[in-house]
Amino acid sequence: MPYPRENDALEESLAPARLRRRFDADWWTRFLTLNKHMSQPCVFSDALDAIQVRLMRRQVLDILAEVARIHQTKYGYRLWLDGRQVDDLDEHFSQPPLADEDVESWVRRVFGERKFGIILNRGEKFSAGLSQAIALILEPALKMIGMPTEGILFTIFIGNYDLTPLGIHKDSPGKSVIHFHLGPGSKTMYTWDDDDYVTAPDEKRFNNMNVAPHLPSAAAHTFHAGQLYFMPENRFHLGMQNELSIGIACWFYNRSDHDFACELLHRVRETCLRPSEIMLKADRRPIDDVGTVEAALSLLALPEDGDLRSLMRGAYRDLRYSLFSNGGYRNSPIPREVQPEIRPDSRVAAAAPYRMRCMPAQAAGRFELYVRGTKLALGNFPGLEGVIDRLNSGGKFAIAEIAAMVDDPLAEKKVHYLLRLLHRYHGVDIEPG
Repeated sequence: MPYPRENDALEESLAPARLRRRFDADWWTRFLTLNKHMSQPCVFSDALDAIQVRLMRRQVLDILAEVARIHQTKYGYRLWLDGRQVDDLDEHFSQPPLADEDVESWVRRVFGERKFGIILNRGEKFSAGLSQAIALILEPALKMIGMPTEGILFTIFIGNYDLTPLGIHKDSPGKSVIHFHLGPGSKTMYTWDDDDYVTAPDEKRFNNMNVAPHLPSAAAHTFHAGQLYFMPENRFHLGMQNELSIGIACWFYNRSDHDFACELLHRVRETCLRPSEIMLKADRRPIDDVGTVEAALSLLALPEDGDLRSLMRGAYRDLRYSLFSNGGYRNSPIPREVQPEIRPDSRVAAAAPYRMRCMPAQAAGRFELYVRGTKLALGNFPGLEGVIDRLNSGGKFAIAEIAAMVDDPLAEKKVHYLLRLLHRYHGVDIEPG
């Protein structure tokens, strides 16, 4: 029987009101109590119901189909067959999940009885419905624990492999994870404290495939479809399963102060350093004459009163506005290509829990607007902030109602342009009247 499509899912059990009731502040208080404020691995059984699991599986299959059709090997898509990573994915991408297939049917058609595993990074970029559902679930948690310094990203795992193809390993430092398990099969995560994971002198410690001798010293955490598993940062671990299953791992991304400083410097460079391909020549100047560097320094577009520390503070402020506009997600959704038809009786709405964020730009008469993590520089006009506030307040509004908020002879033209831009970057949805 075909699964419901994504729009149906949003109207059913993944609707904002239902998710907010289920994953409220009390739920997250219990979560933090049981895992000792995100310091201990823990399984949570009272999470997703059967219909939510079923719909999320469908959304994952839709993501795999879109990646196969358009993006392919981007975003860290990796495939293992019978324990070996596949380098040429052309044949695999020619067999995407179909609209009327469930995960079991697709796996039988494409893989037969073979053992396989798929890992896709940055899954939050692809499915509006799945990303919204997880953002709604996590919304109270972010209010309680704060925004991760570098946001949230999620990885999709799907397969029937016996054990994680990466072997016993640690993830990048500072990344704790909430794993939404969608089944149908169960999974067991084995974890080790550093002192409990003792390797032989000639044994590989990271990505260790010599698993069996270490299982007796591990803590085992088994979870089933609809359950959540939490694992704190910097923990050796290994996933094992005997059956087909899908998991969505949501990473809370914090790093060391040094790594974070490097990230901010990278963002300053991306913002302030103009590109150039002019080749330099050997420097024949005296040793203390550093004039040659002026050509490189001229590529820096720096504010007159800005030192490096203030630039890094500005980069972090920019990052925070991006994260807060995108439900905490580090990555923005892929922009829409098709422009909607806009009529006076068309209706516009912003999707919860996302909120567009705005601030005056440094340039006079300009306005910086953060939409689902994308920063837009706009010409300011009277009423612009009021329009954004109205859209952020929730509900659906007629286009004519929004245009009436702007006291300008070109109000309709300006509002139509703004809404098309917001629609392109997933800030709003626009429906026929």
